[in-house]
Amino acid sequence: MTLRGVQFDPSLASYLLDPARHAHRLEDVARQELDGQLSEEEAVRGKGKKALNWDEVEIDPVARYANERADYTFRLSELLTPRMHEGEFERLFYEIELPLAGVLATMELNGIRVDTDLLEELSKEAEAELETLEARCTELAGHDFNVSSPRQLETILFDELELPVIKKTKTARSTDHGVLEELSLLHPLPQAILEHRSVSKLKSTYLDALPREVNPDTGRIHTRYNQLVAATGRLSSSDPNLQNIPIRTEMGRRVREAFVPAEGWSMLAADYSQIELRVLAHLSRDPALVEAFSRGDDVHVQTACALFGVQPDEVTKHMRGQAKTVNFAVIYGQTQFALARNLKIERSEAKRYIDAFFDQYAGVKSFLDDIVEQARANGFVTTLLGRRRTLPDIRSKNHNLRAGAERIARNTPIQGTAADIMKVAMVLIQRDLERQRFQSRMVLTVHDELVFEAPPDEQEALEEVVLDRMQHAVPLSVPLPVEAAWGPNWGDAH
Repeated sequence: MTLRGVQFDPSLASYLLDPARHAHRLEDVARQELDGQLSEEEAVRGKGKKALNWDEVEIDPVARYANERADYTFRLSELLTPRMHEGEFERLFYEIELPLAGVLATMELNGIRVDTDLLEELSKEAEAELETLEARCTELAGHDFNVSSPRQLETILFDELELPVIKKTKTARSTDHGVLEELSLLHPLPQAILEHRSVSKLKSTYLDALPREVNPDTGRIHTRYNQLVAATGRLSSSDPNLQNIPIRTEMGRRVREAFVPAEGWSMLAADYSQIELRVLAHLSRDPALVEAFSRGDDVHVQTACALFGVQPDEVTKHMRGQAKTVNFAVIYGQTQFALARNLKIERSEAKRYIDAFFDQYAGVKSFLDDIVEQARANGFVTTLLGRRRTLPDIRSKNHNLRAGAERIARNTPIQGTAADIMKVAMVLIQRDLERQRFQSRMVLTVHDELVFEAPPDEQEALEEVVLDRMQHAVPLSVPLPVEAAWGPNWGDAH
């Protein structure tokens, strides 16, 4: 059933008013705003496997539950509507978030096809790779041990191999991802453990789990998009989460090949190119960054020239990779310690990289410093479209809390604006698909990428609509190019 003329959504209003709040369900908003106590669904249907279907529950409790929710939805709408007409909330709410809820509902219903035979084949390959990695770990340790046991690994790393203890928990010496990354510079075993964990997680989270998520009636996976979770405004997905499929490993890339279009159709993947750096150029107005994007230069190469003191034609693939990491470290407000760990270099070298970046892009440094000052004065930061994020710890006397809030202050306007641009594009594209009666469907959104499936006779028209809407969703002072490609599956189109 397609709802028309949806006027309000108290949960979305709550999310815009305070995205840092952890819960925005109707029950939570009613409690927060009206001190109301709504019945929980579990109280009516029961819990877990014993939960009844709605048509199995007595009419009176269902009626009370439904009426209560309708009543509070109306009362909260009356209360919160005036707040949505203040400042930038109006455009965000009525032109972006409310229409987007309908777009996401359509995408959830569309679902996405998966090739379960390919996933089964990949699962067997992963099993074989895990056995090889376990044998390598045993060889490096000098004896058999349970590779999945943190306690046994702790003993081998710190007592037998006498590697330095990087971090302690309340009960043990940590062997988490960050610790193993640091230790991998000193011994090959931690790297082998990291590879084993990566393949093991891929196998359990995707290769073995995705086939169980296929709806038997549609033959598709219907993920759930979460519009009310990320404080930056970004969308996430769950049941299953399709946004964390690793892309840096060969097997991770092959998982994407298992996502396929309807029979006889093709897939289109459209991806914003360096959207966050382009947003940073627009917001900071840094001349070097704006000029580089306007000319169509490779910004990672330009940064590499600044870091290593070379000419563009002397930049190697490795140098460009290092520069790319530095560019994004600045966006995410990483410290020199985090950058050093990521690049596996000395902290002093990481500091030199960050200093060299800010020498090259002085306007970016001024912009980020100003953002922190404004956040300290106002208690919040905003995106280009006015999405607000409150920062309760920005004036904290606790250094760690304050530093964390400052990192969020620097990152939110950039990452949040990129998220807003994607949302605007999705609303515009879906409107065009419906208006022009396309059969083509939007089936997936992953961060800066949209994925579609289309019959052969619509491919050219669909690509034209998608590129136009994505590139012109929000006007920036630098171009916003989109890379689009077709394929018989998501992996080949990506």
